[in-house]
Amino acid sequence: MRLAAAFVILAALASPAKAQDIRASYDVRLLDLPVGKMQFAARETSAAYAVSAVFNSTGIGRIVDSGFDLTARGRIGQRGLAPQSYDEQIDTGSRSSTVSLRYYGGVPRITGGSVAAEVEADPNALDPAAQGGTLDPLTALWGVLRDRPADGLCRYDVSIFDGQRRSRLAMTGRSEAEGRTTCRGAYTRVAGFSASEMARQSSFPFAVTYVPSGGVMRAEALTVRSSYGTASMTRN
Repeated sequence: MRLAAAFVILAALASPAKAQDIRASYDVRLLDLPVGKMQFAARETSAAYAVSAVFNSTGIGRIVDSGFDLTARGRIGQRGLAPQSYDEQIDTGSRSSTVSLRYYGGVPRITGGSVAAEVEADPNALDPAAQGGTLDPLTALWGVLRDRPADGLCRYDVSIFDGQRRSRLAMTGRSEAEGRTTCRGAYTRVAGFSASEMARQSSFPFAVTYVPSGGVMRAEALTVRSSYGTASMTRN
């Protein structure tokens, strides 16, 4: 699903006066070399959200042709974003996969995609029924990148389930400088990852820098430290 098609999903939301349409584009770099562009389209009302993200590799820094298309929709409540559906198409260059998740009472269920067969064939696979209260990867990321109030900006701690793996995204620190606020934390692999993945790196420190914009704080940049080097996303 390309970015233009995201608005088919967005149109499924009601359109009250306070609906907000958001488009954001980020340049992605690895070791300070351009590797691609990530684009978001979202609509939020006071009670619901729908968001789509597309990444395409570009630039001299890319290692392989890769990309992904993600869509999610759900409700917005006092505890934040609560997904109802998630669809994923990923191609890393060496591996491609698809998955569809639907949520019932906050519990994810795999309803389609290539991941469904992989999970069914793996006796050690995580049980989706035991992943209640988790967010899908896109909802978790959008929770970081969406415009947010300054109060409680760096208080964010969620568990993530992508159909096969469980992880945690938590902010633990805050600093202010020149009108900007930087929140620091880590993405941590929890379960469902291979032994080699866990041995290579299980925790990925990150920092998100927000700037004031129209009474809220807007995510301007995100950096993540990995075993391959520092990756960054900068809004343009």
